[in-house]
Formats: sequence, structure tokens, C-alpha cells
Amino acid sequence: MKVIVYMPPTLGASLLALPCLKSLQANLPEAEIYLLLSPPFEQLFSIILPEYHRLPLTETKDITRLRRAANQLKKMNFDLGFLLDHSFTSALLFYLARLPERWGYDHEGRGFMLSRKFTVKVTDPPTHLKDYYLNLLKKAGFSQESNFPGLTVSSHYLHQADKILRAHGLVTDRPIIAIKPGSSFGRACLWPVHHQIELINRLSDKSWQIILVGSTGSREVSQEILRNLKPEVVDLVGQLELADMPGILTHCRAFIGTDSGLTHLANFLGVPVVSLFGPTDPETRSPVLSPASIIKKRVPCSPCSYRACPYDHRCLNNIQPDEVYQAIKSYIKA
Repeated sequence: MKVIVYMPPTLGASLLALPCLKSLQANLPEAEIYLLLSPPFEQLFSIILPEYHRLPLTETKDITRLRRAANQLKKMNFDLGFLLDHSFTSALLFYLARLPERWGYDHEGRGFMLSRKFTVKVTDPPTHLKDYYLNLLKKAGFSQESNFPGLTVSSHYLHQADKILRAHGLVTDRPIIAIKPGSSFGRACLWPVHHQIELINRLSDKSWQIILVGSTGSREVSQEILRNLKPEVVDLVGQLELADMPGILTHCRAFIGTDSGLTHLANFLGVPVVSLFGPTDPETRSPVLSPASIIKKRVPCSPCSYRACPYDHRCLNNIQPDEVYQAIKSYIKA
């Protein structure tokens, strides 16, 4: 049996779908499972989930390219298409590829293209994204694996990460703390720079090594932090491939970030995480494994899911550096 899973479009959602993938594999142990992924995630998933086949999602923004992609899938003779993406286009792709079975949630009027469609009532309480994906299996009649052990990284990639860290003057026998200073979600999900600077100063007093990580989208924030810092901090923002991050994070003793894909990656790798929530809801998107500290302030306008705060950003402004420092300190005894 050949199964193709259309993965969610964002890194965080794709990672929160991992327990669902593991349960699917447990239910279909003889199946060949392929993951249809956004191209930037393909190499990362080859490292963290080497047991799965991977296909890069080609451009499908116009009907010509969509048909071309569908024809490529059709030639691979899949028996089942499992949709973890909500878009109309994802269901249309599987429909045009004439997959015999196409299962997914009925969103955006795409139910007529699904051989089995599942619904979520508007009146249903919000559920964590991990459970939302797992419930799709339950609705399909499959069992759910209750325990997800997390991810591991092979010695090859750990060695590569060690070389990167040493090239930047870091040593692995002293605690390394990773901070993601920016957010691809938008400025509303950015913990204020002056709070980050105060925290880094306190962490540096303990002789802990600090690295800043993230994509080029966080570069402006990391540069602002560095301009106002006295302690030596290693800025790796925009300098690493996403595929480098599992090895780098595994060498860290703690990770600090807002709601982001790297936060979930660190969490699934077993790194103690301090996750700061502002405009997004930890009830639906928080890290799922221990150890993890979730810090969120109760304010009347949160969660709002705005990318830019129209008010005074109090949800994240009110999270004080000392709270984050104490959480990190509890994880690092050395």
C-alpha cells in the first residue's frame, strides 16, 4: 500500500503533525508513506524522519502547473491520500491525480473532492493542533498512539553541528542557550528587544554561552540586539540552513522563543523550552513534550492572531525578563 500525506504549509504545524504521522505508520505498518512537503522543509525532514519518503511540493498556483503535479502523482500509483493541509488546492491536487482514496477535513467547500470527508463543528471547543490532526485518524477509524517519544539526530549531523559551533568559538562542555529573537509570524509575536537584551545580560553573568538563531527574517531584530549588548553573543541568524538546526539545537541546554517552528523543533528534540505566547493561543499551539515552560499573560485582547498589534502589545510587553530567566535557571543546574 502506498500512502501520500499532504503536510501542513508551516513548519510549526508540520511538526505538530508528527504524532499523527507516527500513529498512521503504526496503523499501516506495511505501507510506504510519502510526505508531500514544502521544498524548504524537505531536507529537514530527511534528518528528523529518515524512515519516511519525501516529495517536494511543486508550484501549483495555476491550473497548468497543478495538472502537471497531479500527473506526476498519478504515475506513482498511490492508494491513499491523507490531507493535513486545509486548502482547496491540496484536495484538488489529489482529485486530479485520481487517487482512489482521498481523506481529510471538509474545509473551503472541498468536500465533494474527498472520498471520505470529516467535519469539525463550529460549536466544538478549540483543540490543540496536535490533537486536531490525531482526531482525523480517529474519525477515519484508526487507533491513536498516545505516546510520541520525540526526535533524535544521528551522530553524523551532531558532528556537523559541533563543527559549526566550534567554528564560532563555542564549546559544548559549557551550557549553550539558543534564543530566537524574531518571528516570521509578524511584529505582534516579537518579544520586546529591550526585554531580550536584559535577559541576555543576566544569562551572560552566569557564563552561559548565548546563540541567536532564526531565518533572515529575524536579522533586523538580532542586529538591534547586538548593537545594544555588552556580552559576547554568537549571532547565527540567517547564517544556517534549516537542516542544520536539529544538530545545533540538540547541543543546547535550553531554547527561548515565541510561538514558532523552531520552538516545536527544539521541544521534540528534548531541549528544555521556554515558550512565550502573545497573540497566539497556547491552548492550541503550545509545545507538547516536557520539559517546557509556557509563559503567557492574561490580557483582554489575547489571543487575537493579529500579525501587527493595533494597541500597546501588552501581551508580550508584560512578560518580564526575570520570569524567563528563572525558567531557564530551573533547567540548567550547572
